Amino acid sequence: MEPDDVDTLLFTKNNANLQGHKDAYVDYCLEQYRIYLHVFNSTSDRSHKSNEFFLGLNAAIIGILGYAEAKSLPHPNIIFTMIPIVGISISYSWYKIIRSYSQLNRAKFKILHALEERLPAALFKTEWHLLGEGKDKSKYYRFSKIEKNIPITFILLYIIILVVIVPWGNILGFLGF
Repeated sequence: MEPDDVDTLLFTKNNANLQGHKDAYVDYCLEQYRIYLHVFNSTSDRSHKSNEFFLGLNAAIIGILGYAEAKSLPHPNIIFTMIPIVGISISYSWYKIIRSYSQLNRAKFKILHALEERLPAALFKTEWHLLGEGKDKSKYYRFSKIEKNIPITFILLYIIILVVIVPWGNILGFLGF
């Protein structure tokens, strides 16, 4: 979406009535900016809580696998096949949620940048410019790209568990291969 499209969607027709009252207009924009910044921060907080939840869930899954290995529980083939599959699906969901929050934050920054056009200072837009707009990794490496590596790492770990620990000979024999 081009910046002009954001402006068209963001700024209502009522703005024409306020344009003659510059101080009131800037005050309205500033108040909406503050409110939206609060919404932005609460979205980031939800994202962090989501990460904590999924990290804890994956740690519990790994713990269950370790417990099952140490206790020699009955039906280890089922345990060591099903639990990693559950872990893979949970980690994939986590990855998709991280991606969704990343997309949401990008949209929120576009809105903040558009609001800043109407304010005396464009703090976030200037910060983004100083960070090379995410194009120069020596200045800034997007957190969401790093964040996405964590569920991918768990997925790879679960795949390794499936390949290495699962007694494939027993399973294939059971299935008649």
